[in-house]
Amino acid sequence: MNQVTNEQKESTTKTLAIIGFVAAILFAVWLAVQIVSIIPSAFSSLASIADGVYNYNEDATLTVATKNSVVNTGDAFTLSWTDLSREGSYTFTHSCTEGASVEVRTAQGNVIDLDCDTPFILGDKTTLDVIVSSEKQRFVDIPYTVTHTPKNSKMEVAQTHSQITIVNASIPTGTVASDDTEEENEEETTAGEVAGESTTVEEEPEVVYVAPKPKVVEEVIYAIPTSDPNGKIDLEVTYLGVGTLSGKNFVPAGTIDKDEQGAFQFAVRNIGTKTAKSWSYEASLPSGIEYTSGPQEDLKPNEKAIITLGFDGLTQLGAERFGAIVTAKNDVNKNNNSFTWAVEVVE
Repeated sequence: MNQVTNEQKESTTKTLAIIGFVAAILFAVWLAVQIVSIIPSAFSSLASIADGVYNYNEDATLTVATKNSVVNTGDAFTLSWTDLSREGSYTFTHSCTEGASVEVRTAQGNVIDLDCDTPFILGDKTTLDVIVSSEKQRFVDIPYTVTHTPKNSKMEVAQTHSQITIVNASIPTGTVASDDTEEENEEETTAGEVAGESTTVEEEPEVVYVAPKPKVVEEVIYAIPTSDPNGKIDLEVTYLGVGTLSGKNFVPAGTIDKDEQGAFQFAVRNIGTKTAKSWSYEASLPSGIEYTSGPQEDLKPNEKAIITLGFDGLTQLGAERFGAIVTAKNDVNKNNNSFTWAVEVVE
């Protein structure tokens, strides 16, 4: 019977140790190769996640607010809009309108003329001081656009459109001012009179007027609202039109006859994430009539109420202003809660 000597045992142990060491090295090399092959995709996934976080923008809605949507020629007012809290640049563009001009105040405090249909770069500014003028028409609308172009090309461009109405009370109703002085001279006659007009001014008797209560027609348009108890309330007022009221039917019109029942229409929408409860509004009607509503129906997020206000008793001719302001408890944005407009009252 063969016996294993100590030397043979030691030799076998050394051989097994060498084999184990070589196997460990080979495993380490294989593991390193696998890690190297996994790392690029891991970094790619992390980069994708970071890019997704960078591109995320909770609210990309651009909203312009101003206290004056109807201004007299030469008046200055301020436009402000949503701060989208993302890198990029805002621009302001107004449409070409005959006889109208737009001036703005630069960041250096200078007032400059703006070319129409040409974007004016504002950088990250969210306000703009504007002066508008009209030389040929009593009423003229200047459409304008505010645009936000993000620095990241993967993000969408945000844009909103609106308009400003200019009133030039020095231009008679229904006429357009002419640049031709010769034609104006032909209209003049002797004895201080102008063709078709009399220089005699007759005083009108004083009229004692009692303001009637306006007629209110309200239409609520429902969406699929869900209210977040921890959300925010944000009511947005939008002017829709002016005209007359026939029964409950609103009829848009460019002017209102003095003897007709006038009306204007506006929308109140909750663009927040929480229900607005017991909100109300105050309206300034033509001829200086003021109206205050009672508590209105709750507006859930994305719900919109269309309100039509009818009014009688127009006492004056010419441009008549009107508007409305909405009040809601805990409304986070007061810049979009009101509007003003004007209508021409005719005989």
